[in-house]
Amino acid sequence: MKKNISLGVIIIAMVVIIAVSGSAMAARPVPAGNETSNIIVKTSAKVVGNFQAQTDLALQQGTGDLTPPLESGGQVATIVYSENTMAINGATDYTKNTQVNTGNVVNGQENVQTDRIVTFEAGDGGRMASEENVLVQTVATEDTTTTGCCPWGTTGDAVLPAENEIVQAGSKMDVSEVSASSSSGVRAIADQPGTTVSLDYSIDAHGINQTAGTMDSPAIGSATAYVDGVIQQGTNGTNQTTEMQYHDVTSVDGLFDLTKDVSYTSAPK
Repeated sequence: MKKNISLGVIIIAMVVIIAVSGSAMAARPVPAGNETSNIIVKTSAKVVGNFQAQTDLALQQGTGDLTPPLESGGQVATIVYSENTMAINGATDYTKNTQVNTGNVVNGQENVQTDRIVTFEAGDGGRMASEENVLVQTVATEDTTTTGCCPWGTTGDAVLPAENEIVQAGSKMDVSEVSASSSSGVRAIADQPGTTVSLDYSIDAHGINQTAGTMDSPAIGSATAYVDGVIQQGTNGTNQTTEMQYHDVTSVDGLFDLTKDVSYTSAPK
């Protein structure tokens, strides 16, 4: 194994996206339906050899029909989460907790939350590839007496303006040695005033026996962490008055220590 390695890359990045508006409407959460569901999954695995873990989640909540065109004042919130980890010929230690709540939540609570820790050390020719992505989107038409398009309508007598916001974050790794932890949390279903739409994602990938703040035993391989966002908002009426596009990606290849934290919050002011 590696000893006294001093060459490598340490990258720490933090991204905070906050959308707050006055006369323009930011993303607003969608109230839950008449029935709610909870899913809790806890996974723990240790193996020398081959390992695979996969999670796919898609959750939509609307105020009416989910199929466009939305009715006047209609809202739809979408949460998507996926993970696919495959390790070949190595020692893998994997722990993951997943919680899904389709009911109304408040600030400080999440509709979808994941926490994952994975350690991998390759044998001869071994590799681990892992991808993780989390997304939240909120779409709403203006509130009028006439059905409009998605997301902006065709009339000028709006009570609530239209909005379309989508943010996603995630990471990819292709490594022969790593100790990585990641977490995600999304809130988009709520009925209490002042509750925000939010997405949080973080990843910390480093060497198995690495001393914090040093490169004495870094991770080996390549890794990428990213966030993408599109914010579109309107005022009362049909006009789109705000648009922001954001893209942020960090990649490393070689001996590395990578940390990235993403936080997105949006609510009407």
